[in-house]
Amino acid sequence: MENLYHFTITGGISATTYLLVFIVGVVSAVLACYLPVLAMFAGYVQKGAAGNKRKAMLIAINFILGMAVTSLVAGLIFALLGQQFLPFVEKYRLLTWVPPVFDILAGLQLLGVISFAMPAFQKPLSRPEGPQSSAAAFKLGIPYGLVISPCAVPIFFALISYIALQGSPLHGALLMTTYSLGKGLVLAVVAVFSISILRKLAKWGGPVKKIAGYLSIVIGIVFLIIGFMK
Repeated sequence: MENLYHFTITGGISATTYLLVFIVGVVSAVLACYLPVLAMFAGYVQKGAAGNKRKAMLIAINFILGMAVTSLVAGLIFALLGQQFLPFVEKYRLLTWVPPVFDILAGLQLLGVISFAMPAFQKPLSRPEGPQSSAAAFKLGIPYGLVISPCAVPIFFALISYIALQGSPLHGALLMTTYSLGKGLVLAVVAVFSISILRKLAKWGGPVKKIAGYLSIVIGIVFLIIGFMK
């Protein structure tokens, strides 16, 4: 992990840099802290796809496109305003408390304590998936474009620092989009394969959801404490 951080900061812009950023995106989406997001996404896909892998992939693609749009815009902002933005992030310690707070909220969502207003697929199962559901998945992906887990904060900060120091809007947009697509690859796999997996483990769905919820809350609290103790 330290090598990835060092390379992201010091490496030049090249095909290797983009490949590394893509890998970092994949890694960010398979860390334990990101489990609540994957769990919520899997449940969302199951509700919309109704067991159809093609529909599941369509939902995932539109969700990922929404994430990519947000990441692209964020990359432009980091590149254009990075020199001014980074001191703001450090001053208010945004990467110290924002991701853990999201983890705590995600955990409460999984436990049913709170409920986020998430788009739902309400069409009868006999009707094909239409543009409305695709648009819903795309809209849902937009706010998730910048969702990061506490475990991935060092890498994410390294990435936005690199973009800010380079100061290239084009590369900033492309690098953030590449990072988002790395996470998107994991989401696509979850969308397709979770159908068969969740069918087999349906009776364990409740306990697994609760475990993920409690784990998310504990991780969020621990990272909050560690962050503010530094």
